[in-house]
Amino acid sequence: MAQPDFKKYDVKAANNLAFGQGGTYTESGTTAWTGYAVAIQCLTDTTFAVFTEVNGDGDPLTAQVFLAGSIIYGNITAMTLTSGMVRIYLGTAQPT
Repeated sequence: MAQPDFKKYDVKAANNLAFGQGGTYTESGTTAWTGYAVAIQCLTDTTFAVFTEVNGDGDPLTAQVFLAGSIIYGNITAMTLTSGMVRIYLGTAQPT
């Protein structure tokens, strides 16, 4: 299935897409997730085994514990938990 291009939407529709209107996914195990997400909210204290994002730079996010309630924004394309529970806010377009 082809992914929509954000440039084809008016400002209101593009903002809705950017805030996860592509749906959500909740994970509490160690199943690998891949796709396009705009944010991940930690529902419990969380540690990532894998965390991949487009244009991410700096220290890896696998080196720390995110406290319950933390929200990580970005062009997130893959993650696997070591421990914790997260809610993934899906985008609908491939990040650039």
